[in-house]
Amino acid sequence: MARFQNSSGEAGGRCAGFTLIEMIIASVLLGMMIFAVSTLALSGAQAQEYARRLTRATEITQDIVDEMRLELVSCVRVFGNDSEGTGNLTRIDLDGAPTPLGNLRLPVLDANGMIQKDAAGDEITGNSLFFTKLAWSDRFVCTSGNEYMVDVYRWIYYYQTPEEGGPVPTNSIGLNLVRFVSEPLVDGSAIDGITNAVDQVEVLMHLHDATPDALGNTHAPCQVVWLRGGSPSVVGTFREINPADGSLSDDPLAASGRPDPWQVLRSTDQLTGLLSYRHHSVASNYAPNNFGVAHYGLLSNTGVGFPHGFEVQITGPSSARQVLLHLVVASTNRSGHTAMANVQVVVDARDL
Repeated sequence: MARFQNSSGEAGGRCAGFTLIEMIIASVLLGMMIFAVSTLALSGAQAQEYARRLTRATEITQDIVDEMRLELVSCVRVFGNDSEGTGNLTRIDLDGAPTPLGNLRLPVLDANGMIQKDAAGDEITGNSLFFTKLAWSDRFVCTSGNEYMVDVYRWIYYYQTPEEGGPVPTNSIGLNLVRFVSEPLVDGSAIDGITNAVDQVEVLMHLHDATPDALGNTHAPCQVVWLRGGSPSVVGTFREINPADGSLSDDPLAASGRPDPWQVLRSTDQLTGLLSYRHHSVASNYAPNNFGVAHYGLLSNTGVGFPHGFEVQITGPSSARQVLLHLVVASTNRSGHTAMANVQVVVDARDL
């Protein structure tokens, strides 16, 4: 029997090619492969972005803690939750500054204790940091030929301020960390130690007018003489230099426009929020447990909460204070998992 051949000479009863079922199966398999590859690529990109945000959060947190640590190296007095510390804190002029968080607390100075988690009834942890650092030492030679060395200080205050609604149960962020730097404060003990009245006036006018010192260096002008360790409520702890005659006034001078009662002003452009412009935040009490918030202080959500992601302890005798700094920072980028960093360090500080 003769067989049918197609025009190409091939034997058979069907044309070469794919059936509809084969095409469907091939399309499904191809789609599955494309989906798997794209999912892997997307997951890899997300993991890479998350790793980048983790690195950035760690860098920012470490930078801030290092800045605090370096400032504490030149510390001459730390302030705690006592009459001196809280009294001086009320003297800081925060007019126009970011509003301090409601539950701010200075740490208790625990001279005989050690750094550890608080126990009920024995809480020493604070969530703000307030200390005095040496700004510069001024050497000046008077026309009499007498030479005097006078230290000049600045107050430094780190505190938390609410942002973007503040800390709420549905928000792991909402807090910025603010750094306040005061105007220069002249060491009152050094000034009182100048027994030559003419020399004292000359030194005070030199500091007020910011004339070159014995080394030819110039510094910021000074208005206030402060008695380190003095009670802020005692007359004479703060005095203002009268530019008219170099005398000292126990009350703020009307001509200078300084607030009365006494207020210590901030240095020009020295009030800085450290996190929001970097798109990060102090982690709030409502952050996940693995963030490490309230590692030392007893967590409380009463009011605006305590302590959130910034904790401070100060222990040891005045000659060898140890300051614990614990900072937890979270990225404000809400895409995917929240990137966070947890950094703590113990710094030796002088408390003279």
